[in-house]
Amino acid sequence: MDDTAFWDKAAPKYAKEAISDKDAYNVTLGRMRHHLQPHFNVLELGCGTGSTALELSPGVASYMGTDVSSVMIDIARAKLTDDLPGSLSFQVGQAHDIPDSTYDAVLALNLLHLLPDVETTLSAIYDALPSGGLFIAKTALLKDGKWFLGLALPIMQFLGKAPSIRSMTEAELRTLLLDAGFEMIEDIAQPDIAPRLFTVCRKP
Repeated sequence: MDDTAFWDKAAPKYAKEAISDKDAYNVTLGRMRHHLQPHFNVLELGCGTGSTALELSPGVASYMGTDVSSVMIDIARAKLTDDLPGSLSFQVGQAHDIPDSTYDAVLALNLLHLLPDVETTLSAIYDALPSGGLFIAKTALLKDGKWFLGLALPIMQFLGKAPSIRSMTEAELRTLLLDAGFEMIEDIAQPDIAPRLFTVCRKP
């Protein structure tokens, strides 16, 4: 099963699941609201079923969410109501295939570790942003997680219970961001079985 098929199949269950760590989510949601200004045009890559887009879009000028899964996008579009901004939209797309527009900020939340070629996507994001544009991400760091993840993950992938995942450390993630040309202006480490690092970067 390829990753698109995996996420298409997982989408209905994914849409019903509660956020695993609500407190950690709210912390990073607050920091994103701090950085995203009312005049910003925002792109969220790997938006899933649109839950974070619904939270953030009222505070910005425009917001587009993309995801590789058409089923995820169908669920996200079904959440659009008259009380939400008309400038909120969703479309199917690969993370590295940036829609042709002007963005002040690009978001990749719980996404980078799921990409087979992170470097290509980071390069595309960098090219899509103007000088001073923001790249905000939250990334799972499996190499910094519990020891048993390295044993369990291949088995889950073989059984079709997990997608492709790029295991990396915090140091490796920071190197990827710096090598892509970004400067980091904020980070928040969130411990867990697989810890996550929330990062806010700026294009010089």
